[in-house]
Amino acid sequence: MKSNRVRVLPAVAAAVLAGAALTACSSPVQVGTAATVGSSRITNGELDSEVTEYQAALKQAKITEAQLQIPSIPRAVLLQMISIRQFEQFAQRNGVAVTEREVADFLTEQGGIEKIGPAALTKGVPPSETNAWVRTALIYQKSLQKYGANLTDQASVQTAQVKLFGQMDTIPVKVSHRYGTWDPQQGLIEEARFGKPAAGTEETPQPDPAAGQ
Repeated sequence: MKSNRVRVLPAVAAAVLAGAALTACSSPVQVGTAATVGSSRITNGELDSEVTEYQAALKQAKITEAQLQIPSIPRAVLLQMISIRQFEQFAQRNGVAVTEREVADFLTEQGGIEKIGPAALTKGVPPSETNAWVRTALIYQKSLQKYGANLTDQASVQTAQVKLFGQMDTIPVKVSHRYGTWDPQQGLIEEARFGKPAAGTEETPQPDPAAGQ
């Protein structure tokens, strides 16, 4: 029988792994930078490399860009890169430990990389970042529990989320306008002319295939 952790984790982590509710700052970033996350810098080159890998993985999986419910592949990939780095820094600052064994156990319990990989791909996660994506989900779950969440009780989860994201305000995100505007509730949104976000371009959370949705 699968553990409660395995049953609950994908559904609980779906929103954060889709880039919801991360803290942000609209200040400009230096030339050659796609985003900064606290003390971490994501360069345009790093993003371009992951986008190339992601597009190759889509081709190998025979998934067309039209089948993905994301308006922009570079923004979707960048969103995941930001999420992974922000939660990693949060974990380091707050003593939330996730071991490689825990990541491996989760992958095994969920059917292996053969099952998790395609689920991650639909979220904008290149294959090389799949383990980090799972690690982020585990950090998220442990952090919610740290702030008093019972993962089977939505009310306690919501209360813990407020506390968690309040703490994450100390790890600000800055994004290059080349990739849009960062909104704390919606993630990356495309900039229209005159600086206002274009309607209907939000990177909204997607159902998590790992949760059977």
